[in-house]
Amino acid sequence: MDEKDELLAAIEKKRKENAIVTFFRDPLGVIRKKPIRIGYISGAIGAVLMLSIYFYDKSHADWTGIVAPYDAYILAGIAALIPPAYYMYKEDTRTKKADSEFPLLLRELAQAKRAGLTLVDSFRLISEGEYGILTESLRTVAYQLTWGVPFEEAMRLFAEQHPTNMIKRSIEMIIEGYRVGGDVGSILKITADDVNEVRALEKKRAADMMPYIAICYITFGVFLLILLVLYNTFIPMMSEASEKVSGGDVGGAVMVRVDSVKMKMILFHCGMIQGFCSGFMAGKLGTGKVIAGLKHALLLALGAFALFAVLEFAPL
Repeated sequence: MDEKDELLAAIEKKRKENAIVTFFRDPLGVIRKKPIRIGYISGAIGAVLMLSIYFYDKSHADWTGIVAPYDAYILAGIAALIPPAYYMYKEDTRTKKADSEFPLLLRELAQAKRAGLTLVDSFRLISEGEYGILTESLRTVAYQLTWGVPFEEAMRLFAEQHPTNMIKRSIEMIIEGYRVGGDVGSILKITADDVNEVRALEKKRAADMMPYIAICYITFGVFLLILLVLYNTFIPMMSEASEKVSGGDVGGAVMVRVDSVKMKMILFHCGMIQGFCSGFMAGKLGTGKVIAGLKHALLLALGAFALFAVLEFAPL
């Protein structure tokens, strides 16, 4: 291996080491650059759990526990969904923070530009302030403009770091106005006013939808109460009645023995299914996206699982 190959190998090794360090330092940032990675992590967790359950089931023929073996696979699938649900929750929080700080940034930038400062000086001035999650990206834009990076390129890089719908839309408006040679200060002010209006509408929509999200949780709670009554009252009563007249002929009808274990398992399945459906419905009502309900679905499904776990180990 010649000196050039050794140098390239050393650079590649250092790059991989830096990638590993970066992942442990900011895992969400690494995943954000390539979201499919969260799918790999989720798939790996699901595969490991399901294989563990499979081999445990094979080596323990007398499986006993809260759930049947095939239900353990369902729980493994739920566990595999936790990483993407957490990632989506954190990204949603990050998006809300960016959108909340962006109008203030635009207003102060517009004021600086209309005060007579150049575009570069305006960015350098406001980059000294604090804008939450946008601060570091804003300072990067100021450095780039100082170094001679074109305005359009610097703004697009800013939008790539915070790719919310509001920021991307506003950046495109600013770039288009800059291209046609308009007054950047006026463009920034118009954009800031537009962003404020959009934010006000989004807040109003979120406030209007909150009662419907609460209804999803309340109806799920009522459903669990019904399952609880069936579990503790109806199933034992049916089981006792079937034992007394099992195989007999009552009024021309043949009574069949009731399998209480299967009936309880059906109730468990109903609770899990209802939890997922209510959760996704809450996400659709709250944000307009079904996938946004994944965190609600996991919370409700885990609530159903917790209830039946309590009923199994500490009957009410």
